[in-house]
Amino acid sequence: MRILDRYLMKEMLVTWLAVLIVLLVIMIGNVLGRSLSSVTDGAIQADMLLVLVGVKSISLLVTLIPLGLYLGILLAHGRFYRDNEMTVMQACGVGWMDLLRPTAVIGVLGVVMIGVLTVFASPWAARYEQQLKQTIRDQSALSLVTPGKFIESSDGNTVFFARKSNPEKTQFNDVFMFRQKGDKPPAVDSARIASYQVDPDSGDEYLIFTDGQTSVGTPGDDEYTITDFKRQGILRPRETPGEPHLIVKGKRLSELWGTGDRADQAELQWRISIPLAALLLALLAVPLSYTSPREGRFGKIAIAILIYIPYANLLVLMRKWIAAGAIPAWVGLWPVHVAVVCLIIFLLARRVGWTWLFARNRIHQNPALRGVA
Repeated sequence: MRILDRYLMKEMLVTWLAVLIVLLVIMIGNVLGRSLSSVTDGAIQADMLLVLVGVKSISLLVTLIPLGLYLGILLAHGRFYRDNEMTVMQACGVGWMDLLRPTAVIGVLGVVMIGVLTVFASPWAARYEQQLKQTIRDQSALSLVTPGKFIESSDGNTVFFARKSNPEKTQFNDVFMFRQKGDKPPAVDSARIASYQVDPDSGDEYLIFTDGQTSVGTPGDDEYTITDFKRQGILRPRETPGEPHLIVKGKRLSELWGTGDRADQAELQWRISIPLAALLLALLAVPLSYTSPREGRFGKIAIAILIYIPYANLLVLMRKWIAAGAIPAWVGLWPVHVAVVCLIIFLLARRVGWTWLFARNRIHQNPALRGVA
């Protein structure tokens, strides 16, 4: 490998990693904000927060690596133009093929990373996230109670409030509960003390109210039934667990291959397309990064984003069309990739003409560059 190739690869790799870290921090912050709101609302426990964020970060890398690679190469080449390094290289006989070769190596590195994520890491993360969410649904709702906040059940039929509780969350003071089941009138329970108990034989969960009152009636009607009680137990309804259905994102590649299900075929096409998209974006960044001295390093960022957004959205849209049966699976996402290949050829031809496809590499013919070969 020539010194020039190593230099170009180093600059592109460093910029790619820097852009990827920035994008990942932004996205993780977004995920963390949504997860924190779920914790404050009582939907998940605080000790599961970092685990969920870490699992989601693996899925984020699948889409952030191609974008980071695209912007990283664009910024690296933009610096070459800004510092007039590209002018010096072109004056010494460095052609577009000499720029595409190290870029293709970096692109292949991105393809390998995304391939590992899409084949192994991302399906595992999707399965693990599904298991975590199932565990959260199966756990006792009282374990999510935060004193001083209204906690709503997952089905929306129960709302619980407690002014304070003991550290183990087995006893609550000054409690309020709203219950509704089917078409029956809603019931409102209030009590001075409520304790959580589990039947050791059946495993049923009970909330035992002490010194309270129950009001049953439809809001807006005059007819209410009010009952004062010394002690009353309320059974937590059990959900009959069904056979867990594995989501498409969590299926292994062997489970997707050869199936007739349209959703599986769409997911398979997606996992093949993401690594290919990373390589095409890396190659697209080379001719797109051309800037005049007055444009500066960031002159083509806006144009690059305007190209990336339709490309990514079309891939997602065609994936949905395949899953819905609107287009046949054999068509796949290939038309979108072919359009990007045509765009790469057009941009290169616009810069140096169509002869670049057939020209020999001129760097070996220039004595000034034989010392770096």
